[in-house]
Amino acid sequence: MRVIRFNDVENRLKLQVDSFDDLYLVERILSGGDMAESRSFRRFRGNEEDVGEQKEVVVKIDVEKIELDRGAQKLRINGRIVSGRPEEYIKIGGYHTLNIGSRDVIEIEKKEWKSYILRRIKQAVDDTKRPRLAIVAMDEEKATFAYVKGYGIDVITEIYSHLSKRMKEKDFLKTREDYFNEIINGIGNLDVEIVVLAGPGFTKDDIKRYMNEKEISAGKKLLYVQAGDAERSGIREAAQSEEVAKAVEQQQVKKEFDLLNAFMAGLRTNASFYGNNEVTKSLESYVAGVVLVNDSVLNIKDFQRVLDVADSQKVRIEIFNSEDEAGKQLRGFRDIASISRKILEGDRDLRV
Repeated sequence: MRVIRFNDVENRLKLQVDSFDDLYLVERILSGGDMAESRSFRRFRGNEEDVGEQKEVVVKIDVEKIELDRGAQKLRINGRIVSGRPEEYIKIGGYHTLNIGSRDVIEIEKKEWKSYILRRIKQAVDDTKRPRLAIVAMDEEKATFAYVKGYGIDVITEIYSHLSKRMKEKDFLKTREDYFNEIINGIGNLDVEIVVLAGPGFTKDDIKRYMNEKEISAGKKLLYVQAGDAERSGIREAAQSEEVAKAVEQQQVKKEFDLLNAFMAGLRTNASFYGNNEVTKSLESYVAGVVLVNDSVLNIKDFQRVLDVADSQKVRIEIFNSEDEAGKQLRGFRDIASISRKILEGDRDLRV
């Protein structure tokens, strides 16, 4: 996600979505009564008998209905047209649906932007820039290193093996070992926890066997994925694999489960609270150190009032994906919970 402009006087936020995760976030922060503006298409008819043709327009609507289409990877926003251009193709007061997809730009206008929502958007922007994982696409000739970020693939370096079939066996094995060691050292220097080794043939399997035999650790969690080549196309292929999708998802899920487990532990010692009333009490008594809330309730006023109190006290707010397993469990605790400061202070992993 990329923020293009934020006008805090008129409460207008213009942003570009880069992924399905961004569409999901926009769905959660939009609510009825907001204004949404984006490029779109409307069928223009010169007269009633005219079949008409699609014209590109910019349309601003008063949001009434929001639907995330997972199959089409689109966010559909429906409402009455407030304004648009070119004016000859716009019918003020008529209904229109904006279909927002990856790389589209949307401007959202609210009566008020909650600061915790703006922080969640900033987090999404930062996540776009931050490497989620790294992929090393390799074969016997070279290894291509790349970071996978929210906006795409960032190739950072290439390592060549200098292997030749004309080499004597002893020289070939020594050169291959040097090639493997250089790759392993490169993996160790990557600023991520998860590294995917991908490529055609057996090179990725051979380096795995080499590391096991030599008892070498790269200091990362390694995944092994098939890919067609050691080029950018091989990295892109690996990045779209099911194994990589699961690994990226598990990173966020682990964080949510760590917090949820701390909350569950706190219940046994009366150091955790759930439901709007109890969480409010924990905030009013300045006990709460973090509030956990499902993204599905962010636009409900009762929950907003609790979050406003937390925000005014600068209490950390963690927004869960309500469709993940941790979010489903939080739903059983009325979608909102808080954990006392003493639990957070006693657990380094929970201090962020």
